[in-house]
Amino acid sequence: MAVGTSLENVETLKVQRLKLQHALERLIDSFTAGLIEKDQFTSRMARTKSRIANFDTKTKDTDRLEHLRLAAKRLRELAAAVGPHLANSDWHRRRDIIRSLVQRIEIGREVIKIVFRVMQDARGSEPESIVVT
Repeated sequence: MAVGTSLENVETLKVQRLKLQHALERLIDSFTAGLIEKDQFTSRMARTKSRIANFDTKTKDTDRLEHLRLAAKRLRELAAAVGPHLANSDWHRRRDIIRSLVQRIEIGREVIKIVFRVMQDARGSEPESIVVT
């Protein structure tokens, strides 16, 4: 899936979620006006809330996937730029490069996590993290 396609998908999901939110509000108005019975209201409310939660999950998953794709792209660019120079560097230079790229390393019984520093975008000033296990 292309980057533009997934971003369009997120926007579509957000629009559909907004429509469901409006439907939920209309459902509440219908119940308070006495147009539908309590059992109809309860079942429709549960279905609508479930669908809204489903859209929220899909949106979050798509956002995470997009973030992961961007991080992987940046790591590939970094590897292409630094890789050839790293092979010819001495031990101290390699250590300095690794220290500038790695935010922290977490060592557990089963897993070692390496958390990399990554800028959100070229204009952004807040670093984000990538975890490699």
